[in-house]
Amino acid sequence: MGAWDESVFGNDEAADFSFEFDDADTAAKVAPIIENALDSVLAATADVEAPEGAIGLAAAALVVAWSEPEMLGGDATYAPEPWPRTAEPLPEHLNAKAAAVLDRMKDATGNELAQLWAESGQASGFTAEIERWRSHLS
Repeated sequence: MGAWDESVFGNDEAADFSFEFDDADTAAKVAPIIENALDSVLAATADVEAPEGAIGLAAAALVVAWSEPEMLGGDATYAPEPWPRTAEPLPEHLNAKAAAVLDRMKDATGNELAQLWAESGQASGFTAEIERWRSHLS
C-alpha cells in the first residue's frame, strides 16, 4: 500500500476510490458505491486486507462528510469533488454501516491495515484519525 499519511485519504487505494464517483451525481448513484465499499469490510470473516480496509475507511469518511463536508479539510484534494454531490440525503442505514466499519478498522486484530500502521510505529496516528471520523457518528 502506498501511503503518505494516516488520513483516510492518505493512500493510493482511497485516492483511486474517489474516481468511482466521477459519474455519480445523485445520492441514488453515490449510495451503492459507498455501501459496496463498507460491505467489503463488514463481510470479511477473517482478515480485512489493507486495500479493502483503506477503501472502507474512505467510504465511511464520505458518509460523515456528506453532512459535514468541512471534515474533509486537507483530504479534499484526494476525496471526490465536489462533496457532497447533491443536497439529497444519503440513506440513513449507511451511518450505521460507516460506524461499524470505523469500529472494525480501529481494532488491529484481523486488520492488515492497522497492523501495517503498527509496524511503522504510527498506530496512534492511524487510530486517532479513525476516532476523528467515528466521533461524528452516533
